Amino acid sequence: MELLTADARYEKTWHQFLSKLEREPRLRLAVFLRSVHVHQRGFEKWLYSHGYSVQEAKRRVRRFCEVSDTKVSSVGETPSILPVCVQSEPDVPVNPHDVLTGISLTLPDGTVVSIRRGSAEAVVSFLKLYTGEASPCSD
Repeated sequence: MELLTADARYEKTWHQFLSKLEREPRLRLAVFLRSVHVHQRGFEKWLYSHGYSVQEAKRRVRRFCEVSDTKVSSVGETPSILPVCVQSEPDVPVNPHDVLTGISLTLPDGTVVSIRRGSAEAVVSFLKLYTGEASPCSD
């Protein structure tokens, strides 16, 4: 059993909450924290110190649901911005020094990708998948 620091435990809990929030947009933080046995006051202090907001997370989930529910009006028309939420594996620890934030990539075909937050390994993996250098499935 690996012991995690409080910061790592809270980070893991936050990602679990976001993941569950995508499936249950009306989920309340207090209810979720009780279900995973995390002390609410300490977690909320951690949220505040890292600049995270439950209200903002819920707003983004609502916007994402609205974008995915809207139909494309004309044939061949695609939205210019597609929000993508990737679930990370909760058991994989991420070193805080490996986290990249605020990345904007312009790919050779003109596609602009903005990454709010991700590990260096995940960004490289994404680029390999996008360019076709890596296979999406392992055999």
